Amino acid sequence: IEIPSVIAEVSDPPLMIRPEDRCDPESLRTNAEPCLLRITLALKNYSRIFGDNGFFNGENTDCSKWRTNATAVAEVIKQLLVTLQFLFCEMNVGVAHSEVNPNTRVMNSRGVWLTYLLLTVVLHVVLLSVPFLSVALVWTLTNVIHNLCNADCFISQAMYVFLHTVKGTPFETPDQGKARLLTHWEQMDYGVQFTSSRKFLTISPIVLYILASFYTKYDATHFLINTVSLISVLLPKLPQFHGVRLFGINKY
Repeated sequence: IEIPSVIAEVSDPPLMIRPEDRCDPESLRTNAEPCLLRITLALKNYSRIFGDNGFFNGENTDCSKWRTNATAVAEVIKQLLVTLQFLFCEMNVGVAHSEVNPNTRVMNSRGVWLTYLLLTVVLHVVLLSVPFLSVALVWTLTNVIHNLCNADCFISQAMYVFLHTVKGTPFETPDQGKARLLTHWEQMDYGVQFTSSRKFLTISPIVLYILASFYTKYDATHFLINTVSLISVLLPKLPQFHGVRLFGINKY
């Protein structure tokens, strides 16, 4: 594509592409509008093109010139999109996915929710098969173990290690180290709150807590244990605690 000389003079345009701009190849194939909008805004900040002597100075009323200028900008956008696709593919050589960070979408993968529920049921059945455990104790153990291993909490527990202690990704990601200081929960859905995956992981321990309270007949001891376990699971999921490190623990 031949770029007009006025535009070709400009090098290294101030264009910052963020994950929410959806400029990855998959998003460009389905809906390129967010990426086009971001690129257009960057071009508008480009003084050599949109300055007092640029294409869009607010005084241009000549239709033919407007058509020429619009075509030139469209060509630049097209060239930038081609470059973005090429760079993105180059940055992800050797991987089997098109996500910048696979951790952001893993809970949206097919079958993950069903597997999550089945593992919880299997855990409960295994505990029920232990002869010396009462039904009330089994439900409390199911709730507590679930919250330890399938949710997140502030204290040193198994899921805290998985979602809220271990930071970064097991993959080489082209995000310039942005995910290095984020936990798995904070990386989910690029940090967007109240997505379907986050709601699912929030509702699940609540439902299990209600079932555990019912089958333990609201015994004071079981109720206290289950309540503390539920609170330790729900607090880190609140948007107000996104990125928060209590007392600086696990900050780096």
